[in-house]
Amino acid sequence: MAKRKFRVFASPDVIDVLKTLSNRDPIKLRVDQVIDEMKQDKNLGDYVKKKPWPDKYVKTHEVTNLYRREIGGNHRLIYTIRGRKEDKVYQLLDLLKHKEYDRLFGYTTT
Repeated sequence: MAKRKFRVFASPDVIDVLKTLSNRDPIKLRVDQVIDEMKQDKNLGDYVKKKPWPDKYVKTHEVTNLYRREIGGNHRLIYTIRGRKEDKVYQLLDLLKHKEYDRLFGYTTT
């Protein structure tokens, strides 16, 4: 039986950040690798506890779950998973620097 491929979509925010990076940029290469893993339904991100989910994800994207994945040492990829077990869609919501992530989620930054 062939492996099932799952869909991955990026929000305009993620697309805008990726457009600023060269094809050889380590962050872009890492995001591409994570997308390939998601297409194989390898969810290696950390679940973000319901609070403090930012309003921008709850209201704009109507998320019911939220995950973060470290991309290199200084970036975080924020995403949600929609659909059912056999028909999942990974939706990339944000690609943020660590300090931006901390501010958005209300964590103390250094």
